[in-house]
Amino acid sequence: MKNQVIYQIFPRNYSEEGTLKAIENDLKRIKELGTTIIYLMPIHEIGILDRKGKFGSPYSIKDYYSVSKDLGSLNDFKSLVNKTHELGMKIIMDMVFNHTSIDNPLALAHDEYYFHKEDGKRGNRVGDWTDIMDLDTYRNDVQEYLIDVLKYWADQGVDGFRFDVCSLISLDFFIKARKELGQSYIFFGETIDDGFVSYCNELNISVTPDKNYEGIFDIIYNYNWYRPLENYLKGYGSFEKVISAIESDSIKDSKSLYRANALENHDTERIASLVESENQLLELMNFAYKLEGNIFIYAGQEYGISHRPNLFEKDPIDWSNKNLTIYDELVRLIQKHKKNL
Repeated sequence: MKNQVIYQIFPRNYSEEGTLKAIENDLKRIKELGTTIIYLMPIHEIGILDRKGKFGSPYSIKDYYSVSKDLGSLNDFKSLVNKTHELGMKIIMDMVFNHTSIDNPLALAHDEYYFHKEDGKRGNRVGDWTDIMDLDTYRNDVQEYLIDVLKYWADQGVDGFRFDVCSLISLDFFIKARKELGQSYIFFGETIDDGFVSYCNELNISVTPDKNYEGIFDIIYNYNWYRPLENYLKGYGSFEKVISAIESDSIKDSKSLYRANALENHDTERIASLVESENQLLELMNFAYKLEGNIFIYAGQEYGISHRPNLFEKDPIDWSNKNLTIYDELVRLIQKHKKNL
């Protein structure tokens, strides 16, 4: 998995249409950028109860086996998968297994599947996530249910999965899932940054250290150095702390677990909105994309787009606002990066 190029897509806000078909129609351009792995944010039906915004968070899942009607049909999804493969790329999908929407049918059928607060009511452990309830992923029956979900989507042709906030999910689940699915599927984990780790520790929420994913995941996030970089760009941290974070990385000597070196994703500000100039952005790209691991691009970043799509609304990328200098440099860096594949 070393030196892959991951391209993240938020289906609802990727285009004006906001459909899977619109993504399929743009696959050749994505391929020409140098992409090897397409990563789709959640495509499932979104919960309605306590929904955030008009359209809701794609991370509030009502049905793991569904394709949101707003995005298209299961056949549309299969067509996208097949076309991606025809172009020589792989495709992975987001799996949100730490929690479900409040109105997920599981909540009616299996109260015991969920985390319960001290007052006995179901809820979530992270207070701001008011549109969801946490699953108890330490239960064997919950683990079996979720592995069946993975197998279903594997049968639809996907090449792997990106696991949302994997650090909060039982490590035993991932060990079982890897054993059940085998090594041929991509396992990409959204590990969390030190600040969130500290927050979880204050709430007595168990967090799995990054180094424990050796042999289970192929790729994990680069929050170990992204957050120091973000602090530096916002004016309250030094670049030396970025270097220190990279040098002290707990997985730096791993031969099978790599960082997705991202300058942005759907949870962070657009990198173009944080820099002082085009030159600084070009310098950061040269820094980040020469590091060991994988290049990670959030759709729109390749043109230096600075507006971050709203997670809870219909807020499509404005593709007319293209910086071709940024694009050309990114293509050059990707081509150099892929020589080691």
